[in-house]
Amino acid sequence: MSKYKGKFAVGAIGIFLVLVAVGVSEFHFGIFKKTVFTYKVKHYLEQTYSEPMTIKRVSYLWDNIEPLSARVHPQGESNLEFSVYPRKEEISGFLDDYANILWLHQAKEELDKRLMSIESDFKNVLYLDFTCCTTSSPDDKLSEGKVPAYNEANLTFDVTFQLNRGLEPNDLEHMYHILNALKKQEQPAFGTLLFLLHPEDESYRIEYRIPSANLKDIHTAADLKAYNESRFPARELAAMIGANVLWDESSSQVVFTKGDRVLEFNHWGEEVLMNGTPIQNPLPLFPGDHGQVLVPVAVIEEAFQIEVSLIEPFIS
Repeated sequence: MSKYKGKFAVGAIGIFLVLVAVGVSEFHFGIFKKTVFTYKVKHYLEQTYSEPMTIKRVSYLWDNIEPLSARVHPQGESNLEFSVYPRKEEISGFLDDYANILWLHQAKEELDKRLMSIESDFKNVLYLDFTCCTTSSPDDKLSEGKVPAYNEANLTFDVTFQLNRGLEPNDLEHMYHILNALKKQEQPAFGTLLFLLHPEDESYRIEYRIPSANLKDIHTAADLKAYNESRFPARELAAMIGANVLWDESSSQVVFTKGDRVLEFNHWGEEVLMNGTPIQNPLPLFPGDHGQVLVPVAVIEEAFQIEVSLIEPFIS
């Protein structure tokens, strides 16, 4: 037995020494590759942009698909930090996201100016992103080494206002005033505006999702009800409205029964039936925490002709 222990110990030591040798070799090789990469990135930036750039750091992670990358920002503007990656498909051999970082920053500044006079928690938790598939191709982003302003680049943005708390009595009025301020100017152009409230340690989500094309139809805070996409856990929601609920995990079906009304959500809400009749354009179910199923409140209200309170919904 001691013979096998000795062989095992020798083998383990051998593997350890090999790993150490590989690590040391990779460390020195990584330093060399970072030095070469830094020189090439500097040349790329000088050839690409007319404004001076500062290379903040270069990273080498040998186990990444793209092991080398650089973090860069315009001189004197460290808040506009962006990444540079090697990309064989590009003529320059590199790809960076400076234009996207700059455009998001410019659009965010414009939104902050528009909302400056509004008193609301929402304006302090504004998140901005590009609407899917609307950013320009790399070749369209530069003009004589300069990135055009966001309002010259034909861009559309999605805006999310997110708070980690529940809905409060004046929140709909605040949402309305924000939307009213944003629809008065053409730029930035929007895809979707989302107000999201997700209390900590709670599964339910309060959501109002408004397509920008519908902004013109919102004249009062009450008009926001049409865009309610809030979702509550199925069991808690059933208890609120005095209904029975069944969840069949194997078929992904949720069935609410209240009196002579039966509401079926099939295949995570891809199909919703009210007493056997399909509901048009239903909102889907979402998976929640701890195996819960989150059900769209608006569908429940329509099906059972009731109103569900969104303010402190589960406090008796």
